[in-house]
Amino acid sequence: MIQRPLKQHEALAAINASSINTIRMISLISEEGVKIYSSILRMGISGARVDNASSGGITCGITEDGKLKKYAHKVNGQRFDKHPDSGLAFEGYEVPGYQKCLDAVPMLHAQMPRFRLVSWDFAIDPDGEPVLIEANLHYGELDFHQINNGPIFGEDTEKILKEVFNKR
Repeated sequence: MIQRPLKQHEALAAINASSINTIRMISLISEEGVKIYSSILRMGISGARVDNASSGGITCGITEDGKLKKYAHKVNGQRFDKHPDSGLAFEGYEVPGYQKCLDAVPMLHAQMPRFRLVSWDFAIDPDGEPVLIEANLHYGELDFHQINNGPIFGEDTEKILKEVFNKR
């Protein structure tokens, strides 16, 4: 695939400019529709060209109103209240384009209902518009969501576990 280089929103570049920092959202589709269970911001560090936590990046939970939580985490559990390179404090920092990503996920997931659990990666362009980077259908890295946001399925955990294990 060949594509034009992507430029990110200035608010995300202010956190880390060496990588495109992306929003990852996990959604589950059921008879009741599509529900988004968790959102995190993935960020590169130390001049990295990628934001993947598995490649040394950090992740920070996003609140329902589109702001970063207090701490970001590395895969080894190390936590940061500021970006280690830019020094930007995470808590309360507004994530541009977040609401537009929330609006896009149900429409996107409805187009592929056979995949019940999907992790979506979005970049945010300079105009605040989401750009879908990929849909992770096999391994969506639930661990980073749990580190940043706690139990992913919250009050739906028991219902989901019953559904999964009663079908076997």
